[in-house]
Amino acid sequence: MLNNRKKTIGVFVCKLPEYFQRTLCGALADEAVANGYNLVVFSTFGEYDNNHDYVEGESNCLYIPNYDELDGIILCLDVFDIPGMVGKLIEQVKEKAHCPVISIRQKRDEFISVLSDDKKAIMAMVDHLVDEHNAKRIYYLSGPSYMHDIRMREDGFRERMKSRGVAFREEYIFMGNLWYNIGKEAVDYFFSLDDERPDAILCANDYMAISVCEELCERGFRVPEDIIVTGFDDVEEARDIYPMLTTVEACPENFARCAMEIIKKAERGEKLEKQYYISTQNQYRNSCGCKEAEEAKQIFRKQFEKNQRLVHLYKQNMFMVFRMEGIRDYQGLPDLVGKFVEGNTGVSDFYICLNPDEKYELDDSRKSPYEDEMEMLLHAYYGKKMSIEVPMPQKLFKRKNLLPADEVTDRPCVFYINPLHYRKHCFGYAIISFFNNRFYAAEDFYQSFVINICTVLENIYIQNQIEQLSNDKIRLIRRDSVTHMYNPYGFHEMATQMLHDATAAGINCVFFYVRLENLQEITEIYGKEESNEILLCMKSVFEKFEQEKHVLGRLGGSDFCLLLEDKMQEEIEVLAQNFVNEVNEVNISWNKEFFIEVRYGWFVKEVGTISSTDECIRSAKMKMKVGAQMQTSAAKYAFEAMKEIRQNYQKEISVTYMAEQIGISRTHLSHCFKLIYQKSIQDYITSYRMEKAQELLIHTQKKIKEIAFLVGYKDELYFSKVFARLYGMSPSKFRKTMLT
Repeated sequence: MLNNRKKTIGVFVCKLPEYFQRTLCGALADEAVANGYNLVVFSTFGEYDNNHDYVEGESNCLYIPNYDELDGIILCLDVFDIPGMVGKLIEQVKEKAHCPVISIRQKRDEFISVLSDDKKAIMAMVDHLVDEHNAKRIYYLSGPSYMHDIRMREDGFRERMKSRGVAFREEYIFMGNLWYNIGKEAVDYFFSLDDERPDAILCANDYMAISVCEELCERGFRVPEDIIVTGFDDVEEARDIYPMLTTVEACPENFARCAMEIIKKAERGEKLEKQYYISTQNQYRNSCGCKEAEEAKQIFRKQFEKNQRLVHLYKQNMFMVFRMEGIRDYQGLPDLVGKFVEGNTGVSDFYICLNPDEKYELDDSRKSPYEDEMEMLLHAYYGKKMSIEVPMPQKLFKRKNLLPADEVTDRPCVFYINPLHYRKHCFGYAIISFFNNRFYAAEDFYQSFVINICTVLENIYIQNQIEQLSNDKIRLIRRDSVTHMYNPYGFHEMATQMLHDATAAGINCVFFYVRLENLQEITEIYGKEESNEILLCMKSVFEKFEQEKHVLGRLGGSDFCLLLEDKMQEEIEVLAQNFVNEVNEVNISWNKEFFIEVRYGWFVKEVGTISSTDECIRSAKMKMKVGAQMQTSAAKYAFEAMKEIRQNYQKEISVTYMAEQIGISRTHLSHCFKLIYQKSIQDYITSYRMEKAQELLIHTQKKIKEIAFLVGYKDELYFSKVFARLYGMSPSKFRKTMLT
């Protein structure tokens, strides 16, 4: 996946800043680097306020990696709280991955599961409460039964209560939600039971235990003096409250070591089990009555450090908001990102990778919210003398590589990736890495920072859209809708400015005026589509004569004007002849039933003369009319001859007969044809016949003799000789070459 010839492990996790996820990923990073693997953590911050667009944007992280290029996948499914996201992740992995897939803490039959022996731990907790604290009435706050680990904990409680002979009824178990807000409902339920007040409440996880402690305190009960409360998981908050929570520690480092060992076994080709178990350790603290004085000191010290950190985060967030206010384009991002890296200890690199060309909206033509080719907008890192550098290389790279090849070292790399999104816009993704490979970005502040980055990207996008709309409006005002040349208004505005600049510089200006003589006739006979094709063709002809400073406009239905500067009379005459030649080349090259007929003229606005733009245009039109008759008659005769050739190329063609039909001499017709098309009539007949022969050779199975006859040759050998002279190979060899 990463271009450093190292195998890559992908980790999928939600709410990375939380203790278990952060510690697990840090331990996995240590294990991966020690064993020569890259580690890439694909993370989402989780559900927020039932906001559909937000959770959809967070779910986009599932579409960042190429699963088939991962050499190991580790899933932390039990921490995802976005509805449906686990199902989408499992679907992606099952469909695309070809490597060992490990589920942490959640049993999955389709993957390898690394579990803790939760049942045994709960049994030991019941024993501790009965033996050490003489608890006789114990209630249990459980969780969703579809979760394997929660079900095992509940089974362990039920079995041990019965085996120890402690009073037990099924009513002693209440179904919770594993979160902070269950305390009131749970305590209401337990206190509504007819039995005596409980001696202890065991909880299936720490968050519910903390909630129960707070609710008991609100009601005037003391923990543990009145009621013992215990939890499970040993989250960071369990050690930050008073009393410190008695709980079960399932060490994240043990999960990491086990997962890494499984991946190594798979690489060695060893047989793998479907389930692996790690040991747990019960931590008996003050919420059950064990360990008192020292815990209070630890909590005070932690709270002091936490308060200091919160003050730092508050200041960072405040100044970040100030910096955001003035950002209107991508060039404003480096300062914002640089201050973040500088203000957060341990951050080594930060990248922003975007969908190129602001392709932020997902439409029906795109299967993924991310383009196959991404753009690395910026990279913040510590440069020489440990100063922050934030270049904006705007490099394009393949998304399957996550970063450009030159951004990845030969050493094992550890990256943490989050999607960048705002409402229905998917911008790309952010990548962060750390000097010690362990995630630490002021914890929850990283989420705030990423969200602010997304807000800035949305503002930039809106500004660019407004600017684009403004430009489109200006274009509609100044530009012709078919050719996108300047319209009369736009040409007059730009030409006036160019005249002013040329006068100041002491150089002349040339107004080269052209009219399509038969545009209206073509439109009436062949329709608007053919008419528009001619207009675009004329634009391409004009573009061959543009210079650094020029103004090109369509001044009416069939009138055009090209404004150039600093031209000698001889240069203008050459330009006019070349222009006619280009138009005639178009007439020769396309197989239409009509030809482009043009008239032209020019006016030179000399240095020192005073003429407005309108006066110059009128003068150029007058010059065009003066020379029109001579130009038109020659073109008319040549056009008639070309029509005759195209309609009768299969037959024997007589130049004398064509001249008589047109009403001029053979010599005059040949002169006009040569003047207009820069080739003789006979050369054109030959080249046109050979073009038709090529078409028949490629698109039909006709014999060479038949083709020769169909393009006007009675002698097959002579036809082949002419064909070979023009194209350097025989007709049969040409056919074979084109069809292989």
